[in-house]
Formats: sequence, C-alpha cells, structure tokens
Amino acid sequence: MQTFSTMRRNSLDKSNLRFFFLVIGLVVYIALSDIYYWLPPLFGIIYVFAQEYYERQELNAFYFIAPFMIFFEASKGLPIFSTLMFFVLSFVFVVPFVRKYFGFSKILVPFFIVYAYFGYFGLMWLLGQVFDYPFLSFSWSLLVYSACEIILVWFFMWILL
Repeated sequence: MQTFSTMRRNSLDKSNLRFFFLVIGLVVYIALSDIYYWLPPLFGIIYVFAQEYYERQELNAFYFIAPFMIFFEASKGLPIFSTLMFFVLSFVFVVPFVRKYFGFSKILVPFFIVYAYFGYFGLMWLLGQVFDYPFLSFSWSLLVYSACEIILVWFFMWILL
C-alpha cells in the first residue's frame, strides 16, 4: 500500500511538454519565415492559441507565449510589446463581446485569424497616427497570409487543440 498515492516519480505534465515543443517548432518556423518571404508568419494561429489558453484559464502557457511574441516582434521588426498589447486589448474588449453574441464555436477560428492580422494592422495604424510615425504599411500579403493560415487551421488545428 502506497502512503502517498498522489505522488509519482518522473512525471511531467504532458500538455505543458507538448506546448513547449510546439513553441520550439514555431520559433524555428518564424526563423524560416524571415528567410523565405512566401511562408506566412503564423501570427493568426498564435493569436488563436493564446486565446484558447486564455479562455481555458491556463495562464501558465503565457510563460511561453510572451517571450515567443517578443521574439516574433524582434524578428519581424515590429515595435516591442505591440503584439502583447494587442492580445491584452483583444482579450479584454473584443473576445468577450464576440463570445457573448456568437458563442464558443470552433467555426469562429477563421474569423479570429483574419481579425488578428487586420486588428493588429489597425492598432499599429492607430498608434502611428497618435505618435506620427508610420509603423506598418498595408500589403496584400496580409490577405494571402490569413487565407493560408485559415487553410492550415482547418487541417491541423483540430489535432492540436
């Protein structure tokens, strides 16, 4: 009879371990997307992952997401902490509004991917107007990247989440 039945040796939380390797894979992919321009940067998919973990109240995932987003900003030449600011503003104002009226359906994932790209672009445009500094310029590649990520989500997101 084991005295401490809840204690186990050599056990790791499998969801955190899976998330760790997912982040490592995404770091390698982000580095490759800097080299090859035709690879989408997966900003929308990262946004959806962060939103899923935020809604499940698994806030330990943000120990991986926050440094990853800072790496993402540095590699893409974006203002520091701008993606984290976009995530916080979205999670506080936009996501509760959308969830209140449309529910928690997985069908909304493509909408959130498009929102991630164009919402972030809108926030950067607004900050550029406030500080009189052009942060980002509009490019049609945003549409192509969001379409590619929507297709990737329909194939792979059901497996990962």
